[in-house]
Amino acid sequence: MNEIPDPNKGPAAGFLPATSPTGQSTAGFGATSTTNDALEGVDLRGQRILVTGVSAGIGVETARALAAHGARVIGAARNLDKARAATEPARAQAAPHGGLDLVELDLASLASIRACADGLLATGKPFDLIIANAGVMAAPQGTTADGFETQFGTNHLGHFVLINRLTSLLKPGGRVVSLSSAGHRAADVDLEDPNFERTPYNELTAYRRSKTANILFAMEFDRRHRPGASGQPPSIPARSCPRPPRG
Repeated sequence: MNEIPDPNKGPAAGFLPATSPTGQSTAGFGATSTTNDALEGVDLRGQRILVTGVSAGIGVETARALAAHGARVIGAARNLDKARAATEPARAQAAPHGGLDLVELDLASLASIRACADGLLATGKPFDLIIANAGVMAAPQGTTADGFETQFGTNHLGHFVLINRLTSLLKPGGRVVSLSSAGHRAADVDLEDPNFERTPYNELTAYRRSKTANILFAMEFDRRHRPGASGQPPSIPARSCPRPPRG
């Protein structure tokens, strides 16, 4: 992804696979590349970054790497005790100006999402980057606290509400990264039956639909908020590992 400039200083790019969200070139990176490889030489002092899903998986490593390079990371998780234990290495390895704070967030509950967003808004502290990482995969049929199919409700609708409520905290030139999966290629979003009320439930189909929704949201958020619209930061769809972490 090419570096996306301050929207007040020129046109922004939506999805140009040449640099990372921190502006680093992704040339030469592959399946064996590490977070340390991706952030080599990057100084993130002064950057404030929100990462969802920091109780397990790539969310934990993302938070660790960002804090180790000087970022102040706000990690969101449903289970704070689990997140504290999982992110202990991140706090121990944080650079002098970096660090990690935790906030409670259950993406399967609109009440929890609103409470989390309201708490962050109340601080008035802006974000340079929001990484929508949290998610569930291949879950048994079920519903969120508000009656939405579990995977669509958690992976897509939860982040949809959270990010839209936090848009005012994004700095000019900031970014939103929405993690998806190559599985999105196997299923479109079914807006006629998003909760599988008329379609036989399949846990992988439900997951794939949610990942397609993540990409569509990222592209539409970018379209609406790029310079010339509201001047807010662009959103970047990114692919995650095959099994995104819970939390």
